[in-house]
Amino acid sequence: MKLETMKQTLKKEKFTIILFAIGYIFTILEAFYGVFGDEADVISASWLMSQGKYLYSDIFCHHMPVPYFFLEILQYFSNSLVFLRLAYGIITQSYFILLYIFFRKKLPHYIIPLTAALWGMMKHIFLQNMILADTFVAFGVFTIFLEMITHKEPKYAFKDKVLVSFATFISFGSSLIAVYPLLIFYVYYIIKRLFLYGKEKENALAYFKEDLIFVGMVLCPFFVFMLYCILTGTWGAFLENAIFFNTDYYSIYNEEATPVSLVINQFLDFPTKAWVRILFGTKYLPLGIYSPTDIFTGMSFVIFFVWSIVSLFRYKQKAILSILFVYFCYMRDGFHICTFMIFCQYFVAEAILWCLEQMRKKEKGKILKATAIAITFVYSAFYIFIIGLSIFYMVKDKTYVTDYGKEYREIILTVTEEEDTIWAVPLKPELYFVTKRQPANGNIFYLPWQSIKPGVNEKIEEDICQKKPTVIVYDAEESLWGGTSKPADYCGWLENLLNEDYFTITGLDKMYFLKEKETEITEKLIENNIVRREENGEVVCSNACL
Repeated sequence: MKLETMKQTLKKEKFTIILFAIGYIFTILEAFYGVFGDEADVISASWLMSQGKYLYSDIFCHHMPVPYFFLEILQYFSNSLVFLRLAYGIITQSYFILLYIFFRKKLPHYIIPLTAALWGMMKHIFLQNMILADTFVAFGVFTIFLEMITHKEPKYAFKDKVLVSFATFISFGSSLIAVYPLLIFYVYYIIKRLFLYGKEKENALAYFKEDLIFVGMVLCPFFVFMLYCILTGTWGAFLENAIFFNTDYYSIYNEEATPVSLVINQFLDFPTKAWVRILFGTKYLPLGIYSPTDIFTGMSFVIFFVWSIVSLFRYKQKAILSILFVYFCYMRDGFHICTFMIFCQYFVAEAILWCLEQMRKKEKGKILKATAIAITFVYSAFYIFIIGLSIFYMVKDKTYVTDYGKEYREIILTVTEEEDTIWAVPLKPELYFVTKRQPANGNIFYLPWQSIKPGVNEKIEEDICQKKPTVIVYDAEESLWGGTSKPADYCGWLENLLNEDYFTITGLDKMYFLKEKETEITEKLIENNIVRREENGEVVCSNACL
């Protein structure tokens, strides 16, 4: 009987299963491609955490903690880069199944599975095939959005409140930028509940008690994290680095991006940026001139604006709220835009399913509706074509996750032992993970906004002098922040230290080796055919120069 029931369920849900399978297939394919500095930070920091170090106090970090703790758990199972990518991709893609189970009676049947398929295909475009905080934010605020549009009144069942609490924590606990859409949701909730108090005065006290419990549920994960920080002695470091550092130092390099200025810039700059992106999405452009990413982003903005107009009729009283919610999910460009993009996939899915439903009704004589259906299908087909084109370029690029640190790791492993330390400047935190060597200082990356904080340079120099890392990787001319800065501009103290205590080898100019181990290091490199000794006695790199 159970077997027969299972067969019937599988037959009934075959299209749902196919759509989810598409998402998983592309997730697995995309997991092998690409490397990125922000991901390298999460991977190495979480590995160091699995080795007993504490985030914020032992490892400098000015990001929120959820991605680091999540990946730390995976690190206990395996330190393989491929495993981490695959496990992360499969787990995050599976979140769509949770949403489907939770909302299947409240939303069109196939909308979550179709969104999952589209997300699985396109997420590499904004680096979400990698392990980044923005994915957590995207899923968190998307969950809040679904809760918001599926409730006519802000009366949530206990399971809904649990989901809202979870979504709030994983989004805000991954990036401070999530505060903007979350604030819209919670202000809306409070206002609607106040109206409910006035409307149903006899139940006001009961509703107030419910809300107190809801507040406790939302804050509970944050209190648990705070308790963890207090017990581990990292609460002060968390506040200093993840909260105040961003406003005091990082904001200086991030267009003075204080919380208020971000909102102001959103209203002032968004229309201009959006119009430029819409041109990419609507105007015919030879695909060889502009990248698929530009065209895809432009098309997504078109989808958002069309959806915004349609939502005025579809969601009625919640239309403006929904539009603002999505609007404030796009606060920064680049890979941070993925939070906005997950909504675009949902809107595409919503449009396709609406068209299919209208076609199923077989209504005739409605020219406007027929035109909308035709345009939607043509646009969706081109949209998916651009996704396919970007996948082709991703595979053609031939950059694999296993390429992390490939130009340095063999040399570091050759000249160091497990107990030795290394250090990398400005942004190669992956070297600690791929070599399984400890950093000489808690700053596993070292960028301009760290150097301007009082006491940081002195502390790093003290650690370097004390621990004497066997190898320091230093690229003085690496372009930072769009070419506006380079390490040579703020690493004068380090260059003086390197000139005194370290030596280089011709061809390995970005690697500095400890002078007091010069003979030992040189012999190891010669034995492994990494360097060779010329007739004049000079030691040079045997392979291509770094």
